[in-house]
Amino acid sequence: MWGISNSNFSGNMGIFLNPSTIVAAPYQYEFNFISVDGFASNTYVYIPKSSNFLVRSATGQIGNGEQSFYDIYNTNLQSGYGHLLVIGPSVVRNRKDDGWSWGIHTAYRHEMSVKDVPPSLAKFIYSKYIYPPLINQTFNTSAFSAAWLSWGEIGGTYGRVLMEKENEILKAAITVNLLLGFEGLSLNGNNMNYTFLDSSSAVIHQMDVTISHALSTDGSSGVGDFFTIRGFGASTTIGGTYIHHWNRGSGDCSAAADDIKKYQYRLGVSLMDFGMIHFSNQAQIINVNTVTDRPWNHIDTIKFHSVGQLDTLLSNNINGTVNSAQNHSFTMYLPTAISLQFDYCFAPRWYGNVSWVNRIYYSNMEIARGNQIEVAGRYEKRSFEAALDLSLFEYSQPAVGFGIRYGIFVFGTDRLLELLNLTDIRSFDLFFGFKMNLCDMKKRQKGSCPAYKD
Repeated sequence: MWGISNSNFSGNMGIFLNPSTIVAAPYQYEFNFISVDGFASNTYVYIPKSSNFLVRSATGQIGNGEQSFYDIYNTNLQSGYGHLLVIGPSVVRNRKDDGWSWGIHTAYRHEMSVKDVPPSLAKFIYSKYIYPPLINQTFNTSAFSAAWLSWGEIGGTYGRVLMEKENEILKAAITVNLLLGFEGLSLNGNNMNYTFLDSSSAVIHQMDVTISHALSTDGSSGVGDFFTIRGFGASTTIGGTYIHHWNRGSGDCSAAADDIKKYQYRLGVSLMDFGMIHFSNQAQIINVNTVTDRPWNHIDTIKFHSVGQLDTLLSNNINGTVNSAQNHSFTMYLPTAISLQFDYCFAPRWYGNVSWVNRIYYSNMEIARGNQIEVAGRYEKRSFEAALDLSLFEYSQPAVGFGIRYGIFVFGTDRLLELLNLTDIRSFDLFFGFKMNLCDMKKRQKGSCPAYKD
């Protein structure tokens, strides 16, 4: 949410990047009603811009059986990322004069990542195993992983001004979250050695894959199954910000403060989403291992509609048993990252920003966060702001984004050109929210006019 996360008015939409944003902010209260951020990206399949896919889909012009997705087959390892954040009712209380702030937030989060998938495996799956140039070749894959995690989050944030001088300030904050784990799935492939004999037959020479999952094994997808609590966990995000040539009056809770230059620059650093969820309810682990040849026929007709059917399929064809999944608890880790944010105020209301997010990947049971670097320009005032940014996702995929805040409404995308179908579509991003900043909670009273009598 680059179009809002670095704003001085980001509030609950900014604490996920750096919680210290709420300390000494130019408001006393913020109420978030609901905010949503959805994102997906991959390196392998795309929709060509020439297909005009989004417009034709919206108008019902996509025909049945028409090919929409195409692949990019090369020698690169393939990856993909997905993210959904829904911020529920949340509040921030800022006491600038006393130097502290606190906040309480609720959220639903869903994260997924696919990392280092061998191109040959991606091609076979995409082509439904019909790709003659790869037939009768033996492939040996390196380590690859996939992870899927959804949870509910109840969090509290507390921050303080640590140092305040005449024209500079240092502030810090920490967010601590209780996590209710709904679904978790982790697939870790240490190695695979296989040969496709034709489009329907393969020989697995060697395989070492571990799948851990906590979800409905029979494929049930009702609300009761989806929001079943299968695990518990905790997480934290910690951040600090230094502000140089800070103008204290610019933080006043009034429209007049818009005409004052808030600072020369501010520099923030944060550790994001350091935490875990331990799954024990409906938790299973299956180790798929073989060091001898295992023939697999009719592979092109494989159909499974639940993770339980997948367990049975792998057990039968690789492990040689009916179902080798074992009831066993496991722990998954959140998409941890470190971030730096630099914000420069050129003039009252006008800002430039450079931000960097880099994953800290310390476990094969962790969701991998996408690396990003972003450069943005922003016009900001109390009742309105607009931002335009350029970002590099995974340091290689350029994208243009924008965001606006008008009154209580926030809207934006980090994939503007793709959303407008001006480039090939490899990713999607959209965020919006309804939130309100207030200067005070005092009820205004109408003044009385005294009556005079002769």
